[in-house]
Order: sequence, then C-alpha cells, then structure tokens
Amino acid sequence: MCNNMQGLLEPYQSIKKWHNDNVLAQQINTDKLHLIHDFVMKNVCEITLKEMMKDYGTPPCEFSWFVMGSAGRCEQAVISDQDHGIIYEEDNESAASYFFIFGKRLVSALDYVGYPLCEGDVMSSNPLWCQSKRDWEIQIKKWIHDDTWKSLRYLLIFYDARVVVGEEKGVQTLKNIIYQTIEKQPSVLVRLLENTKHTVKAIGLFNQFLTVSSGPYTGYIDLKMTALFPYVNAVRLLSIIEKIDSTSTLARMESLCLSDMYVKIMDTHHSNFKKLMYYRLLHDDAKGYESGHYLNIKRLNKLEKLEIKQILKDVGKIQRFSEWMVQGAIKNER
Repeated sequence: MCNNMQGLLEPYQSIKKWHNDNVLAQQINTDKLHLIHDFVMKNVCEITLKEMMKDYGTPPCEFSWFVMGSAGRCEQAVISDQDHGIIYEEDNESAASYFFIFGKRLVSALDYVGYPLCEGDVMSSNPLWCQSKRDWEIQIKKWIHDDTWKSLRYLLIFYDARVVVGEEKGVQTLKNIIYQTIEKQPSVLVRLLENTKHTVKAIGLFNQFLTVSSGPYTGYIDLKMTALFPYVNAVRLLSIIEKIDSTSTLARMESLCLSDMYVKIMDTHHSNFKKLMYYRLLHDDAKGYESGHYLNIKRLNKLEKLEIKQILKDVGKIQRFSEWMVQGAIKNER
C-alpha cells in the first residue's frame, strides 16, 4: 500500500478494530448485527466527509448516502459486501466532481474496514449510482421504460434503498416516481415479475435435498438462491404494488399484514423468513462473503432438516401468490 493511501486510511483504524471486535459477537442475532453494520457504515461515511472537508471544503449542496442490497433491507450476514449510492441536490460540475471523489474515498474506506467491493459495481464510486437529484429522476424513469434485464434489475436494486446519512426526501421522491408510473402503467409489474421469478430448486422429486454439486460448497444448499432471494423478490413486488416504503423483508411482510388480503398467507412466510435468517447466521463460518449464502445440511439434525425442507417447499407458494397479485393489479380486479 502506498504511503498516500495509508495516510487516507489512518482515520479508519479505530472503527476497523471496533468492527472486527464486535461483528462476530452478534453472529446469530440479526437485529443486533444490523445495528453494528449500520453503526460502522455511518461512522465510515462521517469520517470520510470530515476528511473531504479538510481537502476540498464543505459539500457544495445537501446530499444523502443510501445503502441497498442486504444492507438496505437490514439483512446483512457477518461479512457483507458494498451496495450504496449518493443523491445530491445541485446539478452542476462542481457538485458532480465533489461527490464523485467522495464516493471513491468512501468505497476505499469501507473496503479497508471490512466490506468487500460489490462485484456488480453498485457503489458510490460509479457515476451511475452517484448523481444529482435531477439526473436521478431521469435515471429512474429510464430504468422503468427501458425493457432490458439490466435496467429492471437496477430498478429493483434501487427500491431497497435506505438512507443512512442525510435526508430521506430525495430517495423517497424517486420511489414515488416508481409508484406513480406503475399506477398509470401496471404492465411494468409483469416485466418486474419476469425479472425476479427465476429460482433454483432445492428439493427433488423424491423429497431429497438438491445440493451444490461442485466447488468449495459441494454438498451445501445455496440458501440465497433457493430461499432467501425468492422471498425477498416476491415480497418486494407485493410492496411495490401496495406502495410500502419499508425496506426490510420482515417489515414489508408486517406492513402487508395490515391488509386482510395478506394476513393469512403472510403469517407462515413471516415465520419462515425469520427462521431462514437464523439458520443462515447460525451456520455462517464467516470465512468470506460467499459463506453466508450456503447451508451445510450435514450440520443439521433431523428436525432441522424437516423444517428447512418445509420452508423450501413454501417458497413456491409466495411466488405464485405474488404472480397472482401482479395479474390482479394489471386487470384492476383487486
């Protein structure tokens, strides 16, 4: 590491140590783990801002820093990668330059503290995720109307945005654009559904586990693709239909349950998702980012295996329900 980079990262040494000392201690408590991650990320952002002010002066305008992915949904594992963006008020070159540098420094600092880079480059160092309010509004509309897998994926990623530093109004305005567009063009929901309903089967014809067949997780279940993501995707779509602003999957389910239409079906799925989060953390060896995505069924007892099998079977039910609700929204029969 060059001396210049070492100098930039020196202010983060204490928060890095605090992160390393505390994150494993809360491995099986999702809520406390979320609070630790939030505390660390917020501190890293605030330290970065102070360092920016030393070198480049105060921010040229108001801004918000938001997280997405598992961080946006408050569902991080012990090791969590980066998914975040910036929205700033003024639309000019000065603001764009300032926040681009800020975003790059923020990414380096988070990586140093213990949050690996996002392989998909969904980070504040990417101009696509660091834009003015005006440009963000244009971007959201473009993603909605651009009928490509990538654009719709980005739109769904953004919908999980949760502000960590700054005002929430900017992000909320962008989410309102999504709601308003779908009200006028509910057919957008069909494209979003197609973008999210792919799943990986984990239970075979003879009720056997279908495990990973090669690589370091041979014999494990890909819990992320077989259960967690299908739940996240289905509940997210239902939340878009019902204009629910909560970002965590459990909070979204709880909000859905305020409607009689959802109470019966969501009760089981709410319980299932809590169990999935528990199993994921309990059996995460924290050896790397990928380790939190897989479940070693050999470490489960007989009752746990039966429970996991039932949850994996129930995943299909909420997927079918969300598809039915999308069709109903389009036909305006709800």
